Amino acid sequence: MGSKFTKPNENEKRQADPDFSGPLKNRGCTDIICMLIFALSILLYAIVGIVGFYYGDPVRLLHPTDSEGNICGASNENTLLGRDMTDKPYLHMFDISKCTSIASSFLLTGEIACPTTSVCVEECPDEYWAAVLDIGKYDASLSIDYSKYICEYDVSAGTGSGQISNPRDLIFPLDGADGDGFCSSYYFKETPLLKRCVPSILKEVIDTTLSAYEIVASNGTDDVSVTLGPISSDGAVSAISGATMEVIGKVMEVYYETQGVAMQVLDDLVDSYVMLIVFMLVSCAVTFLVIALMRLIASVVVWTLLLAVHVALGMATYYCYLKYVELKSDETVAEDPNSYSITANLDYYSGLYQTWLYTGITCAVLLGVMLLISCFLCNKIRLAIQIIGEASRAVRSMHYVFLFPLIPWILQFLFVAYFLVLTVYVASYEGDAQYKTGTNASNNDSTPNDGGSPCDPTVVYRNVTDSASGNTQLIASTGNCYFQQYLGRDKIVYVHAYNLFVTLWIINFIIALGQCTLAGGFAGWYWTRGDPGAFPVLKSFYRSIRYHIGSLAFGAFIIAVIQLVRVILEYLDHKFKDKKGMLAKFVMKCLKCCFWCFEKFIKFLNKNAYIVIAIYGKNFCVSAMDAFFLILRNVARVTVLNGITGFLLFACKLAITAGVGFVSFLFFSGQVDQVNEWVPDLNYYFTPIIVVVLGTYIIATIFFDVYDMAVDTIFFCVLEDLERHDGSPEKPYFMSKELQSLIGKKNQFSEIKAEEKTSESSDNKIEKI
Repeated sequence: MGSKFTKPNENEKRQADPDFSGPLKNRGCTDIICMLIFALSILLYAIVGIVGFYYGDPVRLLHPTDSEGNICGASNENTLLGRDMTDKPYLHMFDISKCTSIASSFLLTGEIACPTTSVCVEECPDEYWAAVLDIGKYDASLSIDYSKYICEYDVSAGTGSGQISNPRDLIFPLDGADGDGFCSSYYFKETPLLKRCVPSILKEVIDTTLSAYEIVASNGTDDVSVTLGPISSDGAVSAISGATMEVIGKVMEVYYETQGVAMQVLDDLVDSYVMLIVFMLVSCAVTFLVIALMRLIASVVVWTLLLAVHVALGMATYYCYLKYVELKSDETVAEDPNSYSITANLDYYSGLYQTWLYTGITCAVLLGVMLLISCFLCNKIRLAIQIIGEASRAVRSMHYVFLFPLIPWILQFLFVAYFLVLTVYVASYEGDAQYKTGTNASNNDSTPNDGGSPCDPTVVYRNVTDSASGNTQLIASTGNCYFQQYLGRDKIVYVHAYNLFVTLWIINFIIALGQCTLAGGFAGWYWTRGDPGAFPVLKSFYRSIRYHIGSLAFGAFIIAVIQLVRVILEYLDHKFKDKKGMLAKFVMKCLKCCFWCFEKFIKFLNKNAYIVIAIYGKNFCVSAMDAFFLILRNVARVTVLNGITGFLLFACKLAITAGVGFVSFLFFSGQVDQVNEWVPDLNYYFTPIIVVVLGTYIIATIFFDVYDMAVDTIFFCVLEDLERHDGSPEKPYFMSKELQSLIGKKNQFSEIKAEEKTSESSDNKIEKI
């Protein structure tokens, strides 16, 4: 298990060791059991990936399955009936009103299924239609357009030989049973959504309903709510009310508006991709320039960027104020504050004076907070900037250290991409088809007479006779045995959960490896007084991989568990948000807040534990306790300085992001006439601006993470330096003179040497005389 260490004591301070000169070279492997568990988890993760890639097919997620088990848009050579649906890629459901749990079904199983008969069609209906109209026409011997009927595959509606002409025989179930008939009794104007035909915006539904009301009224009275939907055998309209259609219409209207905006945003990204690449390169260049300046004049750069953030927030507040006054004074846009519309048209929100009011208030509050911090914590800021300066000197002595963070980021990106692809393949796994008698997720939502027991599907041929003409049709089907689902899909949710957990574990392990590696390099720089030797980061990386995979996996496991719990809480909150009382909502909010805070604390503790691991080579638990007690003994310094240094580094990233974002705003909004010929024609000019801002912040974060780790490591070493040493000739401080001056410490041996030099100079003068 490696070398053993004594249990840390809360009040036991570190003792000076004259032979200590940075990270220990003689160390052993730590947390071997956790390393083995981690390796087995990754092996199982890889096996799941192989199985998923072998048996899964993402195309299945795009192609739905009808009531017989045929895949729309596929040849179905291996299905029971073998119907070729290559030219019929869309799925039409006879009674859309029964689709009440599409979302939850899709999240759990990856399928969108309704308890109604469904068939594959070439195109979705492009008009509103109800068979109740044809019943009246048939009784009145009027002409009927049978081409509007969407029926089962072997059923033909019409007046010709072998066709069924009576609408009642087409839309009502045989023998008055519950469920669907051979044809759809109604449908809306529909649009494909994931290859499923769903209703379009329902603004014209009421007109169609009024037409139906002239022919059929429920129970033969006038004081009824006019409805349009599935028809019962007695001719009553029963399922979808006008109020329900109004709600559905609003939801679908927002959906299609959002879909239109999404397509416009995608067009903007395609049209501006060249300039986006240019701005990303500019972001890299600006970030490198700032870092290069910080390596030379860190204090000046940090103070300048801090001032820039204050100025930027002040200008943003003033601009929001001007827009607010402009829109507030314009009576055409001054709306009632309580009358808002939810729309996907983003220009609508920019035209509201409330938008600029709330944005301006937010900027003003941030500006006020930053001014208070800058004024009342000026001395602490000076100390934090000095530590950042120390970090800059450490970075300057380690060539190519900024290239290392690219490796963890690339690895994280690859594993996230692997997880997303694997999720799609696993979700597309179907397993063996299950059939049941009498009822089905795609045929009938009534309780079957025989209990819906499993059955072996066989092709059954039956004759269907038209009650009016006597025409008979031979229909091939699976008889009373209907396709239900694919077995094993209910267990897929557990596979998804495992894949998510292992992905979180691996990502946190990569982060831990990067932090431990950088900590070893910067700690070596500090304890050797700026002379860590050749390739300190590479050596630290070797020690982390060679000895401490188990310890890093241990820390990553704890964070992954917390993150998985947070994901589960978010899922439960979303699933039961409409079914919870006030107390349950309060408890859920408290749990989410507590676990968020807990994750932040564990990440902070783990980072310091990795520093101890990098320096002393201890296992994770001992390192975490050691780091915790050191922080506890210096809690005031740690709380203030850690917050201020984090704030300063965030201000640097924010200043870079704001600067590049402001330039991109001037460019894409056409504010600079000299470059307007390079500006693409955009639907929303802020689309590329948002991408530039996010990309710039990510780029700045990647490189400033090096500074963040350098600051944390050096500050940790300073705390140990203060405990180990007292500035005497026997135990001198390792920190620089500037840090000693700010902390109020001083090496005493420097004064003794100065006195010795003065004495030697006096003796020499006496000898000359």
